[in-house]
Amino acid sequence: MRLALALALLAAPAAPAPADVDAALEGHVLPRIAALADAAEALSDAAAEGCEGLEGPFRDAAEAWAGASHLTLGPLEEGGRLRIVHFWPDGRDATARGLRLLREGGEGAWTPEGIARASAAARGLAGLERLIFEDGGEPCALTAALAADLAALTGAVDAGWDGFAALMRAAGEPGNARFLAPGEAEAALYTALVGGLEFTAEQRLGRPLGTFDAPRPLRAEMRRSERSLPNVAAALRALRELAALLADAPETDAAFARAIALADGLEDPALAGVAEPSERLRVEALQTAVREVWRTAEEEIGAALDVPAGFNALDGD
Repeated sequence: MRLALALALLAAPAAPAPADVDAALEGHVLPRIAALADAAEALSDAAAEGCEGLEGPFRDAAEAWAGASHLTLGPLEEGGRLRIVHFWPDGRDATARGLRLLREGGEGAWTPEGIARASAAARGLAGLERLIFEDGGEPCALTAALAADLAALTGAVDAGWDGFAALMRAAGEPGNARFLAPGEAEAALYTALVGGLEFTAEQRLGRPLGTFDAPRPLRAEMRRSERSLPNVAAALRALRELAALLADAPETDAAFARAIALADGLEDPALAGVAEPSERLRVEALQTAVREVWRTAEEEIGAALDVPAGFNALDGD
C-alpha cells in the first residue's frame, strides 16, 4: 500500500510553485518605484536651479519610468496618476494643447494647485520633454513647476506603496479586501509582467512601426529626447528582473536575453529608421523577439503560477 501510494505521488504532476511575493516586492517593485521618485526629485531640483542642461536629468527620469511603467497596480492606478506621469500614447497631440493653455494662463496658473488642475497631457514627462527638448526649458518657471509636480506625484506613489505592499504580503488574510486569496497578489505581479511585455511590443514598437506602407516614426515614445529605443531596452531589463523573481523560467530568461541583445544592437534611439526598409526589418525583428518573450512567459511562468490559459493581462480576466 505504501509503495503504491509513493508511486502515485511520484507520478502526479507537481503543484504550481507559488511566487515569492515578498522577494518580488523587495527585489523589484519597491526599488523601481523608489528609483522613479528619486529621479523625478533630481530633475525637479535641477530645474529649480535653472533650466539649462536639463536633458540629462530628464533622460534619467525617463529611464527610471521605463523600468517602472509596468507597475500600474496600486498607487499608480489611483487618481489617473499613470497617465499624468507620462501621457502616452497621445494620438491627438493633447500634450501640445495642454501646454498651450498653461502658457496662456501665465505664471499665475503655474502654482502647485494650478498645475494640478491642468490637463494630464501637459503634466509629467510628456510636457517636460516638449519644454526641455523643443524650447530649451523655457519658460523656465513652467518647466520648474511641472518638474516639481512630477516629483510630488511620484513621491506620493512611492509613499503609497508602503501600505499597498503590506496588502500584497497579507493576501488572503482576514480583512484584506484588495487581495482576497493568497494567489491574487502573485497574479497581480504576473499581470504587470505580461502587460508590460504587451505594451512594449504593441505600443512602444508597434506604434512607430505602423504598417510597411504607412510607418509612423513620429508616433514613437519620447522621440524628441531620443528615448524611444532606450525605453524599450530599459523596460525589457526591468521585466526580465521581475520574471526571474516570479518563477524559475529558463526559457523565458533566454528569450529575454535574445530580445535585449537585439535592442542593444540597434543604433536608432528615436526609431526614426522604421521608415527605411532595411532598418525597419531590424525593428520588426525586435518586435517579434519581444512577442516571443511574451508568449514564452505566458506558457512557462503562467504555468508555474497556475494562471489559466487565455488570461488577459489588460482586463484581468
